[in-house]
Amino acid sequence: MALGPRFKVPKLEASSFKGWAFVLVAGTLLAVIALVFRGTGTTGETGCVMEVQGSAPLDVYRSASTQFEPVDTLRAGQLVDAERGVIENGFRKLVGDNRWAVNERLAATAGSTC
Repeated sequence: MALGPRFKVPKLEASSFKGWAFVLVAGTLLAVIALVFRGTGTTGETGCVMEVQGSAPLDVYRSASTQFEPVDTLRAGQLVDAERGVIENGFRKLVGDNRWAVNERLAATAGSTC
């Protein structure tokens, strides 16, 4: 006795791509793909891509000091664009307006010229 397939794949027709069910399925699929293949957040525009070292988050400040509250936080292992050779008071200048992070916690990625 041969066992037949337990379910049948519906034939795809134009009507299959209409309605809220399709929107829900397509949206969920696109969200999952975006989470799995999300970008690094770097553009490489300066040629200097840094990786956050250590296991703790790294605070980003609006100046090369801890005088003010952090404006952002980078997670361990995160890649970020930095300005080439711009270091003040132990802080490295990151790409963007007034973004500085402790240079000791950043390491250049392979191929970067920092």
